[in-house]
Amino acid sequence: MEVLAPAATASAILFFDEVYPVRAAQEQAEKSKLNAFGTLARLNPLNRPKADTVNLAKWELRYEPFWHVVAHREVDYTNAVTYAVAVGNEHARSIEVEGRRFEPVPGPKPRIDLPVREHCQRRIDAVVYQDGLKRPLKPQVLQSYVDRYKANPREQVDIEGTLPPRMSFATVLQLAQSRLAAEAVDAHEIHRDVATFDRIQLYYRPVFAFEYVWSTSGKIGVIEIDGLTGDVVENGEWFRDRFEKVMTREMLFELGAEAATTLVPGGGFAVKALGKLTE
Repeated sequence: MEVLAPAATASAILFFDEVYPVRAAQEQAEKSKLNAFGTLARLNPLNRPKADTVNLAKWELRYEPFWHVVAHREVDYTNAVTYAVAVGNEHARSIEVEGRRFEPVPGPKPRIDLPVREHCQRRIDAVVYQDGLKRPLKPQVLQSYVDRYKANPREQVDIEGTLPPRMSFATVLQLAQSRLAAEAVDAHEIHRDVATFDRIQLYYRPVFAFEYVWSTSGKIGVIEIDGLTGDVVENGEWFRDRFEKVMTREMLFELGAEAATTLVPGGGFAVKALGKLTE
C-alpha cells in the first residue's frame, strides 16, 4: 500500500480555551476532595478523610493532548467471480455469450454460471481519536470536544502547562494505517492501492488539577476538573512532564520520506521531530 503525505495545511496544533472558570473548578474540587484518596479510605470508619484534615496543596491549569487523524484508502482492483444468470426461456438448451456457449443448469429456476471479471474501485475511510497520554479515553468523548467546542490553531506550542504527547506522531499514523489495512479487499489483482492522510491534528484541552494532602495519613490525592465540561475526575494524576522549549508546528509535524522505513514501516512518509519528545 502506497502512502501519501498530507499537505502542510492538513496538519495543525489546536488549543481549546477553558470554558469552565478556575473559581468554579476549585469549588467543584472542594466538594469532591474527600474522594481523592480512593473508596477504601472514604469508607474506613476508623480513619477516613475529613474536611478539616484534607487541605489544598497546589493547583494548576494544564493542557492535555489528543490526536485526531482522518485518512482514506483508494483501491483499484480486478475480481474474478461467477455470476448465476437466470434463464428465462424454459425451452433453451444452450446460451451463447460472445461466442461462448453455456448449457443451463437444470432445476426449478434454470441458470447459467457465467465467469466474469469485475473492475472495481473502493474507498475505505478511517477516523482516529486517540488520547496523547496513552490513557483509555473513549474516542467519542474526544470527538465530542471537537464537535462542541472551538479550538484555535497555533503555529507554536508556547502555552505554560502544555504536556508533551507520550504517543508519538509515527505511532498514531501507524494506528490509522492499520485500520485502513484491516479492511479486507476481495481481489484477484490489485492495480492501485493508495492511503492518504487528509488531516492530522494535535488538540490540547484544558484541565484543572488540584492536589490535596490528607494531613493525618500523609497521603496525596488529585482532583481533576475538565476545563471544557466541568466533569470531575476523582482519581486524577499530577503530571510532571512539560515541554522544555517552544516547539513550532513545523518541528512537530516535519515530514520526511527518508525516515519512513524506521518510523512507519511500509509507509511513504514519517515524522522526525516528534519522536524525540516522546522517547
